[in-house]
Amino acid sequence: MQEQKQWMVVYTKYRCEKKLYQQLKDDGYEVALPLYTTIRQWSDRKKKIQLPLINCVVFIKTNTNEIYNIYDYPLVKGILKEFGKPAIVRDEEIKTLEIIANQWDDDLIQKNNNIQYHIGDFVEIINGPFKGLTGILVETNNKNRVVIQIKSLNVEFSINISKFQIKILN
Repeated sequence: MQEQKQWMVVYTKYRCEKKLYQQLKDDGYEVALPLYTTIRQWSDRKKKIQLPLINCVVFIKTNTNEIYNIYDYPLVKGILKEFGKPAIVRDEEIKTLEIIANQWDDDLIQKNNNIQYHIGDFVEIINGPFKGLTGILVETNNKNRVVIQIKSLNVEFSINISKFQIKILN
């Protein structure tokens, strides 16, 4: 019986995420590399560039028997393990990372409303590009910061959003 393929985390050498992603993709693996677009300024110009959302990480969908073949690639530094076995990343977590990467914006508009929010409230984003994501409210000074924690990776993202875009969950 064929083991079901699952998402796993591969650590890459520094700044080699895109190269490894392309090599794995060319070799027929199902891979994910959430990239966000940002503007970088040099002394003579500004340029839009795409950077990995998580440095030195590429996600690969394979089974635990085949994951160790990944060490044949020179750009691979290792595999994220949990209790001595390759750590599994849920499909929903990959989708969350892709939503965050695709909708990355440092200039989201801040608004204010009269609903009382408290630090530590568990909230859900109810509209906008991050709709459906949940997190913990960590700041309420005319702007809300929602922390999205991807548990199996232990990575947090802070997103500034309008108070109109969230609701408190019980």
